[in-house]
Amino acid sequence: MDELGDLGTYNGDTEHDRWVDFTYHEDTVELSNIFDDPDMDNNIDSLIDLH
Repeated sequence: MDELGDLGTYNGDTEHDRWVDFTYHEDTVELSNIFDDPDMDNNIDSLIDLH
């Protein structure tokens, strides 16, 4: 990724949006709500079962 652009907003590009989350975490030392999904444990268990 050559230009980071505006890291204060999402623009729909997956790579850019991940940089937005990463820089937010670096600047605030807190995670966004990406781990607040109540089904996260079920999703992880499903991935583990695939192996």
